[in-house]
Amino acid sequence: MVLLGTFINTITVAAGSSLGLLIGNRIGSKAQTNIVIIFGLFTIAMSIGMIRDMHEPINIFLSLVIGALIGEYLGLHKKFEKFASRFDVEGEQSVGGAFIKATMLFCVGGMTLIGCMNEGLDGDYNLIMVKSVMDLISSFFLASALGRGVIFSALGVLGFQGSLTLGFYFVGSMEFSFDGALIISPELITDLTATGGVLLLALGLDLIGLTKFQMLDLVPALAILPIIHIIHTQLF
Repeated sequence: MVLLGTFINTITVAAGSSLGLLIGNRIGSKAQTNIVIIFGLFTIAMSIGMIRDMHEPINIFLSLVIGALIGEYLGLHKKFEKFASRFDVEGEQSVGGAFIKATMLFCVGGMTLIGCMNEGLDGDYNLIMVKSVMDLISSFFLASALGRGVIFSALGVLGFQGSLTLGFYFVGSMEFSFDGALIISPELITDLTATGGVLLLALGLDLIGLTKFQMLDLVPALAILPIIHIIHTQLF
């Protein structure tokens, strides 16, 4: 079953978030604040490892710039926050903000990319299973600190990871290539991971309160990078 790993990951995020909402109030407000900061610091540390091994920095830079311009033009972040604000409850943290932060944390990373690739191309969901256990624990603490929006990130996991896995499955079954060069090359995987690392770095800085980013406006960079990679490969 192609999406088994993604379905299990979705369930673990929903379960961990639900448990965090039920008993997370036993964790003091100061501890909750510290938990968010710890997640931010860990995310920054994880992002540095992802960025360090980038293959073509110029491709990543261009994809981030173009992706950010597209995201800003489309108003992705603002439109989503406006929609999600309908579910906000006075005195609680923003549902939209919590959803975006949790979904980015669960979905943007090397483990997600490689795990979905393994499941889509080879049917191997072992890495996604490891990620599911990690997300179970993370979602518990995030939900206790950020509130109800975290549980909706299970839908984000299902949509993002499911689409990514199906994409890899489709590409693998069709053996897509462009002028003899495989679209999914090791170099592209490395640079996609590094681009995800930059997004996670922005998220980490946001979580520790150092600065604020319109996170969803940066996501199109992940779709732009493969296009730039193909153009670069053909020209050079």
